Amino acid sequence: MIRSGPESAVRSALIALLAAALIVAALPVAGGAALDDRGGFSEETFHGSVGPEPLDGAGSASLADGDRGADAGQIDDEDTIRLRNELFATDEAGTVGVTTRAELPDRVTEFRVTLLSAIDAAVEADGFEPADDAGPDESAWVWDGETANPSLTYATDANETVEAAGPLGARGTYRFVDAGEWALVRTPRTSASWSYTGQYDGDVRLSRENAVDGEGVASQAAAFLGPYEEHVREADGQRYRLIVPAAADPEATPDEVFDVFASASTALQVGARDETVFAVAAPTDVVEWGVRGLQIGDADLWVRDAEPAGTTADVWTHEYVHTRQAYRAEPSGRWITEARATYYAALFALDRGAADFEAFEETLARGERDPDASAVLADPGTWEANPDYTKGALVAGEIDRRLRVATDGSASLATVLRELNAAYGPVTNADVLDAIEAAAAEGADAETAAAVRAEAERLTTTRETADTWDRAAHAEAFGETPARVGYALADDGVRATGEYRDRPVARDPVELVTGETLALAVDVANTGGVAGEYDLAMTVDGEVVAARNGSLDAGAETTAAFEHDFAEPGEYAVRVAGERLTVAVSEPAPPSVRDVSAAADRVTAGESVRVTATVGNDASLPAGSDVEFRVDGETVATAPVRLDADAEGTVERTVTLGESAGAGGISGDREVTVSVVGPTDEASTAVVVEGEGPLGDGTDDGAPGFGAVAAVIALLSAAALFGRRG
Repeated sequence: MIRSGPESAVRSALIALLAAALIVAALPVAGGAALDDRGGFSEETFHGSVGPEPLDGAGSASLADGDRGADAGQIDDEDTIRLRNELFATDEAGTVGVTTRAELPDRVTEFRVTLLSAIDAAVEADGFEPADDAGPDESAWVWDGETANPSLTYATDANETVEAAGPLGARGTYRFVDAGEWALVRTPRTSASWSYTGQYDGDVRLSRENAVDGEGVASQAAAFLGPYEEHVREADGQRYRLIVPAAADPEATPDEVFDVFASASTALQVGARDETVFAVAAPTDVVEWGVRGLQIGDADLWVRDAEPAGTTADVWTHEYVHTRQAYRAEPSGRWITEARATYYAALFALDRGAADFEAFEETLARGERDPDASAVLADPGTWEANPDYTKGALVAGEIDRRLRVATDGSASLATVLRELNAAYGPVTNADVLDAIEAAAAEGADAETAAAVRAEAERLTTTRETADTWDRAAHAEAFGETPARVGYALADDGVRATGEYRDRPVARDPVELVTGETLALAVDVANTGGVAGEYDLAMTVDGEVVAARNGSLDAGAETTAAFEHDFAEPGEYAVRVAGERLTVAVSEPAPPSVRDVSAAADRVTAGESVRVTATVGNDASLPAGSDVEFRVDGETVATAPVRLDADAEGTVERTVTLGESAGAGGISGDREVTVSVVGPTDEASTAVVVEGEGPLGDGTDDGAPGFGAVAAVIALLSAAALFGRRG
């Protein structure tokens, strides 16, 4: 993501002002201190000033709350002016409140502060007075010389929008926002100047601090107001602070974020690391962000909570790479800023085995497509879209590859960036080319180094672009790609098995009935360059219920199968291969009896007849229970029914018809008549087949399975039938 700030020309002007201000702060002015006749320094009045922090934060003299820089640590408290901004929530939408407090050493005689972030509204002053020489649009204040800890309280805009497009653009417009229940904002900007007295045995310096009054946390350039959790890890000489707001639902876990930070930190040997990296997982529930991530200040950043970590388009890595940039770029050298971040995000994912070569290649191949491919990287005036992210990443990768091949691995793009980070003043594309040639010369002869430079010049100063390289070329320059073992649920890899069905089922949620088995199939593939291990576990409500592990050769694939039975109703959380499934288990629905038939319509008393019942399931879940075959109200047989959703089947039983009969025949829509030939006159017998569900006619007027309904076989007496013969 482009480091936040105005256009290059404005930033350059602010940078120049800051540089001048810092020089003034470090040296006495107005002729300096005069030696007295004893060889010491006489007491004189000295002056200091510090301009506003640059909008991109590089070179800033301010300190995050709780993180004191080296300069502050080397200065006695009695020689340090502390300017502390305390942010707090307000009732006015789109704003946050700020109280700027000053702690002034005894040597300070005059102090002036200019509020660059204050809204044009009333400022509540305690120990400050409006500056007489302030401009019409300037909020400048001078210390009254008496108040021990003067302060200014005011409101500042919280919302900042951008019309973003390109690889890291998002659908919305916000870069900073007050969302009501929480706010993610810039820290306020101020400039200050002062006078002090005393023997010249050390300057009076200024340190800035930011804090939140109430729930929240502030760093050098960004602050979050609202409830949150903080996660911390220390690795490779850096301290990573990840702020997870209560309103956020992060796709990446803190460990995953810290892993990509630590991996990039180790791989990027480009100069000193910032002591602390401050990152916020920006909530996306109520805010449409204009960008997927943003890096500000020296080492502050935020990334949308919906962003994963570790992919070839990983925004967490992209923004971290920006924190390792110490140079400023002129327009002609601007391309390499986003190019390096995009390229390294893809390369590091490949190196860690988090992405395969095809995904890496696909990311870089965007630089082969117009309009970006035909842009001149060193001439932003030719850019129609975002070629620094696309063509720039491909060119940065090609330079990296050529340097590694030319120097037998002793130099790389990191060598170039280390040289640029040490540059004095903004870098141009010519400086980039010089650094490339110098890096190549570390391990190659002058002719080869010149050839590498010439190729870099062609790719950055003309409309030509590079071609993505293949796996063999990558192995030659970078070595074999590591094992990259990936997991994914197979197509139709979520199945329900058991008495009712054996078929794929929907995943969101997985609906089962008691007694069914959840069967999962996980595809395991090693798309890396060497053999690798896999280790998978299936958990139910956090408890491991099955594990599979093994080894895969490069390019090999296999399928790991998992099964788990669910005996009790309830809702279960199942995880496997990074997938989260919700499994809802219910009791089976009751089946319905839709029709009844008999194998014969005439039998002799005491003989048997085969009775068939057609049963169905009108529910969306499997149905299961026993149906009963009754003769004259007495159960003579049962049959289990197990049906899938919307399924139909039959059950059969042999029923013996005795010589005695009950009272009256039963008629109905599902009636079948069987004549019984026997000695008893004027008798009738009924066989009833009963299930728990509704009478099945393909309709369902209510909740399925409630109430007992009978389908009937009416067995009429032989006497009644044959009496008509005379």
